[in-house]
Formats: sequence, C-alpha cells, structure tokens
Amino acid sequence: MKLRKNISLAALSTFKIGGRAEFFCSVKKPEDLFEAICFAKAKKIPYRIIAHGSNIVFSDGKLKGLLIKISDGGIIRKKNRLVVGAGVSLAAVVRCAINASLSGLETLSGIPGTLGGAVVGNAGAYGHSISEVVEKVEILDGKKRKWLKNKDCKFAYRESILKHKPYFVLQAVLKFRKGNSANLKKISREIIKIREKKYKPGLKCPGSFFKNVLVKDVSKKSLKKIDKSKIIEGKIPAGYLLEEVGAKGMRVGGIRIADFHGNLFVNKGGAKAKDVKKLAAILKKRVFKKFGIKLGEEIRYF
Repeated sequence: MKLRKNISLAALSTFKIGGRAEFFCSVKKPEDLFEAICFAKAKKIPYRIIAHGSNIVFSDGKLKGLLIKISDGGIIRKKNRLVVGAGVSLAAVVRCAINASLSGLETLSGIPGTLGGAVVGNAGAYGHSISEVVEKVEILDGKKRKWLKNKDCKFAYRESILKHKPYFVLQAVLKFRKGNSANLKKISREIIKIREKKYKPGLKCPGSFFKNVLVKDVSKKSLKKIDKSKIIEGKIPAGYLLEEVGAKGMRVGGIRIADFHGNLFVNKGGAKAKDVKKLAAILKKRVFKKFGIKLGEEIRYF
C-alpha cells in the first residue's frame, strides 16, 4: 500500500471541487482494501472510500483521515453472468455485456462512474436500473467480507442499503438475459448520443444533481400543479421542476446551472462546495414553495 499525504480532492472528482485529503491511497484488490482499512484502524484515524468520484461533492477544507480510492478489479464472464470488481468503470461493464450479447445494461450506456458506485446508488436510465441485473454483491462491513443477495440490498429508486450502512462494495455478480449484440449496440449508440448532448465530454459536473421525484410520493395537492405531460414512467423530472422555478443560468460563486438543463450544476472555475450547497438550498426552497415537493440530492456530500 502506497500512502500519500495532502492530496488534492478536486483531482479525484468529475466536479473538480474540494480541498485536500490528509492521507490517500489507491487499491485494486479486496486484500489491498482490507490492508488500508486495517492501517486506518491501527492509527485510529477515520477512513472513507471512493471510486471514480463522479457523483461526489468534496468539502472545501481538509478531509481528515485516510481516503481510499478503489480502481479496476477486472471482469470475469461466466455464461450469462459477469463477476465485476467495484472499481471497474460502468462503461466497461456495459461494453462487455453488449459484446457478449447480454441484455440488461444497455440503457445505462454513457453513465459515468464505476460498478461499485452504480450499485450503491442503484444507477439507472430510461426506466431501468442496475439492480435489475444484480444477483449478489460482496461487501466488506469493516470486519469481514460477506455476500448480500439482491433482496438484502433493499434497492429502491437511486437507493440501496449500501448507501446508508458502513458497507464497502468489493465486487458484484450480474445476471443477464440473452440478447442480440447488434441490436444492443444500436440502442447503446443512440443513448450515448442523447447523453452527450446533455453531458458534453469534459464538463465539470457530477451528472444529475437532484433525484427525479416518484409520483407515488407526491401529494394530490402537489400533483395538481404538475404538467402531466412531463411525467415519465411514474417520475417527475427534477429538471422540469427546477426549470419551472427559473434554475437555468442561475449562478452562485463558481457554480452555474446549465442553460440547457435545470438539473445540471457546472463548475465554471474556482467553484467551492459552499457554492454548491448554497445554490442547492435556494433551488430546493423555490421548488418546495411552488410545488410543495422536497427535492433530494442524487449526489453525495463528502
């Protein structure tokens, strides 16, 4: 384990925001992760774990303790299953599945981040989520490694128990349906084209900032204020709600909401976490005042 000190947090996230990490190390294998955690415990310092950093807002100051970055981990195919390490990019998993004529992840094409982060946040798009193909997940609970079945993960819309427990994903077994590679590639290409119009390559952002809102969680009073044509597959797009309260183009410090999408927070240079939180609070207040709906972040504050 190679330990580094005083590392830039901004360099570790797609948002390019953050102060410094007191201690940092990068690991690939579960054994390396366990060694890093044991080191932190022996030194009696806190530790946090990240992967690609695509949905994280790091704090502006110093992150105390040890920050562990999981990278790679590999992909092993076993008939209609893939065994994937937590640090493997989601894009690589999607490509592998499509090339093997395995259907179930093609609608997630173009989503940044890693397999581990996708499982924790139950990433999804176009009516489908990664939980649909997750058979089981191997986690480290701080003491030992163990497997959780799909039902044990308590997956919900952009949620899982993994998000709220001190569990760390090591790898996952994904089970697929048989598909046609040519058709899957066509779907993937079309989705990536759509996503690249919204998330231009190199854009300093964490992806969609707020979660879409489930219609079943909205009161009848609030629902009457919603344009029904905007509801998609039982969800009210957060972007629609934000645009209705004038989010597009708003700016606080170095953070600006994109002109073309109300749910896209972009670092225009020199942005701080405090700017993000201030702008998010303003927009949540506006949406609640107009619609009576409480928005929840899809990103995670670190």
